[in-house]
Amino acid sequence: MTLVPAQGVPRPAPRSGRWPLPGGRAAAGGVRAIVQGALHVWGLGPAAASLTDRLAPLIQDAAARAGARRRGPLVLRLELHEPVRLLLGEVLLPGGAPGGAIAVTYGRRPARGDAGAWYAHVFVWPPAPGPLARP
Repeated sequence: MTLVPAQGVPRPAPRSGRWPLPGGRAAAGGVRAIVQGALHVWGLGPAAASLTDRLAPLIQDAAARAGARRRGPLVLRLELHEPVRLLLGEVLLPGGAPGGAIAVTYGRRPARGDAGAWYAHVFVWPPAPGPLARP
């Protein structure tokens, strides 16, 4: 799907941030606080808690797997694209190689008589496997 902005209307810049994570399995420890804080600062209000509940465990898992494979610090990168309601999370290995990526689309389904319910669709891309060992 390609989004084409209306003529003369500037496309909003994504909100993004990078946070260092310690190496090894300890990388997963502070992820929930980082995600919750970023989404709150970016103004997601009541959706921040629900999105954190969906996204943080996936990023924690990606960070733990990446940290177990490689030594050294990791980097968590988050990017929020509005108004398409797309949230991207990525764990980067030393040297900038991706260690896992997660995309979340979210929104609110309208319902009669109330404010509706928030939903999130999560997509996970594991890191590409390394080169195959030759016999």
